[in-house]
Amino acid sequence: MKQLLTLLITILLLPVTLSAQKEREIIPVNWKEIKEVTAKEPQRIKNLVLRLSADTPDTTLTPNERILAYYGQSYLTPDTEMEEGRKLDDLMNQGKYEECLAEAKELLKKNPVSLKALSNATFSVVGILKGTENPDENRRKEGQVYFKRMDAIFRTIASTGDGSEKRPFSVNAVSDEYLFMRYHLNLWQIGTQVLKGKCDVFDLNQKSEYYTSPQIYFDITRVLEIESDLF
Repeated sequence: MKQLLTLLITILLLPVTLSAQKEREIIPVNWKEIKEVTAKEPQRIKNLVLRLSADTPDTTLTPNERILAYYGQSYLTPDTEMEEGRKLDDLMNQGKYEECLAEAKELLKKNPVSLKALSNATFSVVGILKGTENPDENRRKEGQVYFKRMDAIFRTIASTGDGSEKRPFSVNAVSDEYLFMRYHLNLWQIGTQVLKGKCDVFDLNQKSEYYTSPQIYFDITRVLEIESDLF
């Protein structure tokens, strides 16, 4: 996975944007409020998602609007991280990058802020460009779009907590946890994981310059709701 990150930086020529632990405004996710707003004003959520997922990042979005867009989308498309997500992972693991990219694009049509789709799309582009002497510029720019959108979502997740028990980061899917730890906090040596109430708690076997605590907490309220509704 670290090799993929190196290739991503080299081929897409983008800096890795990681957030250091520091004092900053934290906005805990109010799941009840987001669910109510989504039910009453679904078009409002869709409009915010369009702004969050624009090819050119919309810098006028407030932190609250980003949170409403990202977490509200999970109430509009609650089932897109299951079977479709597994299919993307299978294609990626098989090295079928073109096919994985095509499937990821289809998922992004349904859920433009799916980290599962964005990460697979990004690394599919990396896989396609890898080893080429003259990488296709349009394809490289396409990869940049996915990467920047993924980074915007990482920053949204980061604004919801600090990883402590009192202020966990909120996620929409289990896969979001691992993507966030690896590609936003630069944490790769992940130890045991336990469920504590409505939080996933990970023991960490390393520290990074962006996260120094021995454990990290994720609020998986929405994950548990989705699983309960599906099964």
